Amino acid sequence: MKISTLLTTLIVSTSAFAHPVHMDLEMSSSEYRKLLKNAKTSDQKSISRDDPAITEALNLGERLSRWVNVVNTRRTSQTAIRLTSESARRGIPIDKPDMYSPQIIKKITDETVLKLPKAMKAILLTTVELPSELPVSDETFIEYARKIDRNYQSAARYKTLNPYREHYIKAASKDVRGYYYLMTNQLGERELADIKNIPPQKLPKVIESLAQLCVNTIGNAKKCNKDVHQALSSNKLSKFYKSYIKAGEKNWNSFFNIPSYAVRYDVNWSNNTAVIPFVTPELSKFAHYLKSNIEDEYRFGPWSLQLKFGNYEDAPYLRFQTGVVPHVDRLGGNEIVMDSNQSIEEYESQWTIRHEFGHILGLPDCYHEFFDAKLNAYVNYQIDTTDLMCSRAGNMNERIYLELKKAYTK
Repeated sequence: MKISTLLTTLIVSTSAFAHPVHMDLEMSSSEYRKLLKNAKTSDQKSISRDDPAITEALNLGERLSRWVNVVNTRRTSQTAIRLTSESARRGIPIDKPDMYSPQIIKKITDETVLKLPKAMKAILLTTVELPSELPVSDETFIEYARKIDRNYQSAARYKTLNPYREHYIKAASKDVRGYYYLMTNQLGERELADIKNIPPQKLPKVIESLAQLCVNTIGNAKKCNKDVHQALSSNKLSKFYKSYIKAGEKNWNSFFNIPSYAVRYDVNWSNNTAVIPFVTPELSKFAHYLKSNIEDEYRFGPWSLQLKFGNYEDAPYLRFQTGVVPHVDRLGGNEIVMDSNQSIEEYESQWTIRHEFGHILGLPDCYHEFFDAKLNAYVNYQIDTTDLMCSRAGNMNERIYLELKKAYTK
């Protein structure tokens, strides 16, 4: 499906089966602006008016962005104000998820504005001409600008996803935090055989995790909560765990395992080298861009992956398009689409091509996002912030190597 069609679907369709275009959890503000700009040119009949809190956060973020641009016109690339960088990547740990809603976004906006230096307030909260010189130190400006920028991203994400709330309500059934908690704390059949073995302070979290394990299986939170409390009252938590652990494990693995339909036929794995064909880009600089990023990333110990450029009819290829959200055509597919407006020298672009190539090899995303009906908010997290397929703070690791080896060696 072409990106233009995807973007139209993003805005127009609100059926229970519709879902937005692929968006990783750490998109930059510039990426969100491209998405919102495309949305403005599409049919918006299905989108209700923004909550005032969303509008406020978006407007504040937009004015900040314009101010940063004005300031940077007078600066060199070395002294320019940068709100994102490789070193500033924080990741979204599974035990510290991001949560956002109009109420949460409003609270962050109010708290940030309250603490904002007066000199910054005088610019950001008015319509005066944006100055090219900062009224505060670069460090102070960046500290508060990053808070505003991150809140803008939450507001933009809310605006983008909220027409598809039904999809994200259903996605709550794939929440892996219950399974993660039980495995991390080594709580299994033996440990749950008698509730006396469970420290009282841990019991509420154990019950919550077991209920989530049940939801992974049957998708009915109300029934799962009722059943787990019945199991608790009859001291049958071990039996309850046994009934649902396999489905919980399968759900967990779905975020990491290469599915059979996405295994490629053209990867030649021999000893410590895996070779994959790749259509030679028209411009040599893009061939260098691919090799320097992909071959640099996909290494583990003595093993390495190599691109074999050539004129192939059925092989991965790189395509650039203006103003798109980078994506691949499908898991295990051939087409990688990147934004032609983004410099290939930027960290965002370099991470993205490495991550998207993982999808070409069949690796799924290992992050999750859903709507929590209890919190009335969207929740998202990365299962492993050190993993290339989970986070922009992640890299190639042993897990990825072993998954690739399992898929591509006999």
